[in-house]
Amino acid sequence: MGLPIIINHYSQPDDMIEDLVRAIRDQYGEYPSPEEKSTWSFLGKNIFSMGLDYPLLAETPVFGLERADIIVVDTRNALIIEAKGWKDIGRISKMVVLADGAYHIDPCYQLNNYISKMRFFHTSGSVINYRGILYMYNNSTYTSDSCQIAHSVDELRQQIRKIGEPGKQEDLEPIISGRFTISDDLIDLIIKYRQDILSDAASTLVSRGYGLSEEQALIMHRVFESVERGEDRTFLIRGESGSGKTLVALELLLDAVRNGYHALLAYRNNRLLNTMRQVLDLNAGGVMIGSMIQYFSTGRGTGIGEPKFDVSKYSDMDLIIYDEAQRMTSDVIQTTQKRSKVKVYFFDDSQILIGDEAGTLENFRQYCKNVTEMNLSGTFRLSRDYLQLVRHILWDEDAPKTLNYEVNLFDDVMDFMGDLKRKRNNGYKMGLLCAFTESRGDRENPTSDQNRRIGYPLPSSLDVYRDTGLDIYWLMNEKTEYPRYWRGELDPLRYCASVYGAQGFEADYIGLVWGRDLIWRNGWMIDAGVITDTIGNRFSLKSMARKSPEIAMRLIKNRYYTLMTRGIRGIDIFFEDQETGRHVAGILDRYRR
Repeated sequence: MGLPIIINHYSQPDDMIEDLVRAIRDQYGEYPSPEEKSTWSFLGKNIFSMGLDYPLLAETPVFGLERADIIVVDTRNALIIEAKGWKDIGRISKMVVLADGAYHIDPCYQLNNYISKMRFFHTSGSVINYRGILYMYNNSTYTSDSCQIAHSVDELRQQIRKIGEPGKQEDLEPIISGRFTISDDLIDLIIKYRQDILSDAASTLVSRGYGLSEEQALIMHRVFESVERGEDRTFLIRGESGSGKTLVALELLLDAVRNGYHALLAYRNNRLLNTMRQVLDLNAGGVMIGSMIQYFSTGRGTGIGEPKFDVSKYSDMDLIIYDEAQRMTSDVIQTTQKRSKVKVYFFDDSQILIGDEAGTLENFRQYCKNVTEMNLSGTFRLSRDYLQLVRHILWDEDAPKTLNYEVNLFDDVMDFMGDLKRKRNNGYKMGLLCAFTESRGDRENPTSDQNRRIGYPLPSSLDVYRDTGLDIYWLMNEKTEYPRYWRGELDPLRYCASVYGAQGFEADYIGLVWGRDLIWRNGWMIDAGVITDTIGNRFSLKSMARKSPEIAMRLIKNRYYTLMTRGIRGIDIFFEDQETGRHVAGILDRYRR
């Protein structure tokens, strides 16, 4: 049994609650909290006592770990009911309340977030008009300008009946069988609404489906609580691909600047940094937001975490946010501890790319002081099933039961490119990513053999592209090419990016050329001879593959994890090594039956 559950199938609330407990345990691997079960018990009795003839759903998943309590449907409208049993509640900020002695996400913000996500990102949003109401069944005084509130069963019944004539069971089908697909990635959204985002990031983002989850909102609250108090505090925020690290980092920066604090957002990835600077080239009361985005490491000693950083220019920082902090060396971690009062490190151990990168939880604990650890456990951009599949392929972790994500595998490169072209021609944002093999790249001569990655001839003598007519080159210029590529201004199938140009970016669909560096021969093996990545010198993947195979295996699996998790809707994969392709296809076959 899966979620959501159709309430109309039950005659007693206790039977519904038993099935809800079972469904949540099966889908999330955990039991619901006592607070959730108490809410279901009260809400179930209320719903059954109303004698409604509308189709009703309970616990509809809304990305990640979040779920809408009740959805009531007529023939073309739906009412999302978010129920809270709090008795004492006070608003702390736009996103956080203090309820019965604990901090929670503001219920109206949460409700509006669910409405926007269903409108913009769920396939049912094209045929169903979503509205919402907050049901405060233990509080009769709480009010808000942000959403409609019912305090009694009678008020709730009255609002339900306003949505229209009761629908039929089949009117639930677009919700039950539908899926979430993000219509705009974060960079596109910033470009479209950047002035609105500058003036009120929280309201603008939530209105377009990019509202924060409870755990994300509470991270924001805890960080600003420390900033306001002037504390010396370190926040370690761990989250896997698609968990919203960059979204929270961006909101932290914008809110800090708008409230008059001295703040910076820092990266190592020059491609991502330059793209973010360009899309955030905005004036906030005399402060250029783009200038608040800095390197934490440059390799030339001038990054925030390096000795030549201009401390006099940024001497009194209230807050510095480090995104993709897993790419810090141990020296950089230690130096960044001195640069601001509040430090926030967003990291994912599974995206360490080079041998000297040390941004693991263990190392942060060793080098940081006054630490608060928090996790981003939900996923936003990607389905959890697909993330589990990627980890199963690379690390043999448990396989998912289902796969709610489009994965296409190819052993013919022309079929691969043809499918990508069809998706591009249908208006989807695309990205073409390749293993850093076969050619090393050539900044000075972008059409040389050394800069060709897909085509013939290749410096490595790989001839799978002979007679295909394909001629695709590495993106090289991080200031001009990469920002334009990920903004959709360059033909995505004339150029390709390595893992360095993919980390932190996303597109509707990704085409991935799986190289000959990680191959399957009754187990995963590395072929150091085809690797052309020398970034990091003695700590580069090529160097590590020759002298430290165990470390190199960890790094190369991290790279494929990063490459495989850039697509919002799906991924096409072409394998330059056919045996590896057959192995991965065998894993995928169980989901195609």
